Amino acid sequence: MSIDSGTALDSRPAGAPAAAPRVGAAERDRAVELLGDAFGAGYLTKEEFDERLDVAARARHRTELDALLDDLPPKLRTSRDRARRRARKARAARLGVRIHAGVYAGTSLLMVVVWLVVGRATDFWYPWPIWPILGWGVGVLGHAIPVTLATRARERRETF
Repeated sequence: MSIDSGTALDSRPAGAPAAAPRVGAAERDRAVELLGDAFGAGYLTKEEFDERLDVAARARHRTELDALLDDLPPKLRTSRDRARRRARKARAARLGVRIHAGVYAGTSLLMVVVWLVVGRATDFWYPWPIWPILGWGVGVLGHAIPVTLATRARERRETF
C-alpha cells in the first residue's frame, strides 16, 4: 500500500526527511527534561521554554526534537547522562551487596544445619561452622562497608 505525500496519513513535517525516525514518549520526555534543565540554568527564557515545550510534546520525528536542542550547550546532555550513569552504578553496587549478603546468610544457615545433623548423628559438637562464617563475614563486611559509605557520601554531595 502506498501513501500519497498529500494525504492526512503522512504525518512528516515539511522539513523532515523521508527516512526521519519517529520518536516515542520516552524520547519526548527526555527532550522535555533537557529543556527544563536549560530553562533552570538560564539558557532559555520563559517564552522560549514554553514554545519549545509545546513543540516537544507534539514532536513525531527525531529531527523535530534535535532542532529544539541543537542550540543548547552539550554539557546539559552530558551532565544528565553522567548523573544517570552514577545512579545506575550505585544501584548495581547496592544490589551486589544484597546478593553477597543473601548468599552468605543462606550458606551460613546451611553450614549450621549440617553441623547440627552431623553433631546429632555422631555426638561430636565441635562448632566448626564458626570459622567459615567468620571468615566469609569479614569478606561481606569488606564489600558492604565501602559501598555503603560511598553511596551515602555521594547522596550527601548531591543534596548540597
